Amino acid sequence: MNLLKIILFASFTFSYLFSAKIDSKIVDANKTYYSKLLNSLSESNKTKPLEKILLEQIIKFNPPPFKEQNILPAKGSKDLKKLFDFYINDVKKINFFKQKLQLKKEKINTIEKEIAKLDNNSSKVLSFQLQDAFYHKQQTYYQKLLDKLHSQLKKIKKTIAGSVQICYIDKEKISGTITENLKKAEKLKESIIKLNISLEQLELVNKNKLLKSLQKKLNKKNQELHNLYYDNFQNKFLLFCYYLQNRDTETFTIEKELYKDAITYKIITKNEINNYFSPFLLFLEKKYIGQIETLAGSSKQELKEVIYKGWEFINKPVFNINGTPISIFKMALALIVFILGVIAGLLYKGKIKNIKTKRSAFTSSTKTLLANLGYYLIIIISFLISLNILGVKLSSLAIVAGALSVGIGFGLQNIVSNFVSGIILMFERSIKIGDYVEIGDNRGYITDIRMRSATIKTNENIDIVIPNQQFIESNVINWTMNDKIRRFSIPFGVAYGSDIDKVAKIVKEAVLNSDYRPYIIDKYPRKTEVIMTEMADSSVNFELLIWLAGSDLIDKPKRTKSYFLTIIYNTLNKNSIEIPYPQQDLHIRSVSNEIVKNFKDL
Repeated sequence: MNLLKIILFASFTFSYLFSAKIDSKIVDANKTYYSKLLNSLSESNKTKPLEKILLEQIIKFNPPPFKEQNILPAKGSKDLKKLFDFYINDVKKINFFKQKLQLKKEKINTIEKEIAKLDNNSSKVLSFQLQDAFYHKQQTYYQKLLDKLHSQLKKIKKTIAGSVQICYIDKEKISGTITENLKKAEKLKESIIKLNISLEQLELVNKNKLLKSLQKKLNKKNQELHNLYYDNFQNKFLLFCYYLQNRDTETFTIEKELYKDAITYKIITKNEINNYFSPFLLFLEKKYIGQIETLAGSSKQELKEVIYKGWEFINKPVFNINGTPISIFKMALALIVFILGVIAGLLYKGKIKNIKTKRSAFTSSTKTLLANLGYYLIIIISFLISLNILGVKLSSLAIVAGALSVGIGFGLQNIVSNFVSGIILMFERSIKIGDYVEIGDNRGYITDIRMRSATIKTNENIDIVIPNQQFIESNVINWTMNDKIRRFSIPFGVAYGSDIDKVAKIVKEAVLNSDYRPYIIDKYPRKTEVIMTEMADSSVNFELLIWLAGSDLIDKPKRTKSYFLTIIYNTLNKNSIEIPYPQQDLHIRSVSNEIVKNFKDL
C-alpha cells in the first residue's frame, strides 16, 4: 500500500514539475520585450528561424484603427437608405470577425494542448509559446473591434428609429423603382445565362484569352444583378418604414419579404437575420406600432426574439476556467447531467441489489460488488461528461492534479488509501457481504463494502463502520470465507481419581445424542473427540473437539460454547464425576513456644 502511495505521488509530481505550461509573461508582453527576445536569439549561435519569424510578426502586428462611421439623423429617403446600408454592413462585419475570433480561440486551445504535451526542455516549447502569444494578440484585437462594431450598431439602430418618423417616403416612387429593378434583373439574368453558355463553349475549345475576358464580363454582370437585388432590399426597407409611419399592418407583410429576399439573394445569412436583423425590425415595430399590435401581427418573430434573447443571456460567459468561458447554460446542463448520472447510478445499484436468482455464483456479495462498481463507474462517467460540457479540458486538469498531489501525498493519503483498499477488497473478495469476520475487538457480519469503508453488524445489532485500509493491513479472521463449517474446542476438567476413559466416553456420547446432533459432523476426518490435554494442579483437563456446520451455531461462538458446556456439566454430574475446584494445603514447619503455650492454655 505504501508503494502504491509513492507511485501515485511521484506520477502527479513528475507531471506537474516537468510538463510545459503556458508562459503568461510571453503572452502579455509588450513589443520591447519581444524586441529584446529577438535580439537575444539573433546573437545566439543556435539558428531558430521559426521563432525569429514569429517574433517579427508579433512586433510588426499593428492592426488599423477602427474607423467610426459619421452617423447623422436622416433627412430624407436617401439618407435613410444610407443608414440602413451602414447597419447591414456592420452586421456582416460583426459576423465575419466573430468567425475569425472563434477560429483564433480554437487555434489557441489546440496549441495549448500541444504545449501541455511537451516537457520544459523541448526545443518546440518557445515556438509554440510565441505562436500562442501571436494568436492572443489577434484575439484581443478582434474582440475590441467587435465591441466597437456592436457599439456603432446600437448607435445606427437608434438613429434609424429616430429618423423614420421625420423622413418623407414616397411610396409610389419606391414601388416603381422596385418594379423597374426586377425588370432589369430579368434581362441581366438572360444575358448571364448567354454568357455562361459562351463560356462553356470557349472552355471546350481551350481559348484562354477569351475565357478570361468573358469571365470578367460575367463577374461584372453578376455584381450588377446583386446590386439590383440589394437596391430592392433597401427600397423594401423604405416601404417598411412607410408602413411604420402609418401604423399599417402591411408592415408585417413587408417584413416577411425582407427576410425572404435576404436569404434568396444572399444579402445576409440566416444567422445574421436571427441575431441582428430580426431584432432590429421588431424594435422598430414596437416603437411605432406598439407592443400589443406587434405581438398580434408578428407573433412568430417576437417569439424568436424572446427565445434568442433568453438563449443569449444563458450562454453569456459568467467567468472563465483556464481560459474557457463558463456560462449559466453550461453550468445548468453540466449539473443536470451529473444529477441524472447520480440518479442513474442509484437506480442501477438498487436494480442489481434487488435481483432474485437461485444461482449460487450470483450471491449477495457478487451483487453488491457489481452494484458498487457500476454505481461509481456511472458517477465518474457523468462527472467527465459534465466537465466536457463545461468546456474544461481534461489535459488542463493535469496542473491541478499535480498541485493536489502534494495534498494527496500528505493530508489526503488515508482517504486515497481507503479508496484503493476498497477497490482491492471488491476484486479480491477475501471478505464478502454476509461473511462473519473478526477484526481486532470487533466481530460480526459484513453488511456492506463501499469505496471508503465496510460495515460490520455485531451480534448485539450494532453497526460498526471500519475503514477499508484496516482490512488490508490488519489480521482478519473470516469465520465463513469458504464454507460454514468450524471446529470448536471446549475445555473442561475433572478431579484426580476419575476414570479417564469413562469421562471421554460419556461426554462424547452425550454430545452426539444431544439436540444439536443435526449440526454435528462426525465423519472422518472431522470426528468428534474428547482428549486429555493436561494434568493441572487441581484437575485433569480435557477438550471436546467438535465440528459444527450452519450459521446458527458458528456465528454465535459464545452461545455455542455455552450449549456444550451445559451438556458436559450435566453429564459429569449425572455420572457422579467430580468437577474440581482449586485446593491448597498449608504445611507449618515451625511455631514459636509462646504460640504453643497459648494454644495449650485454651
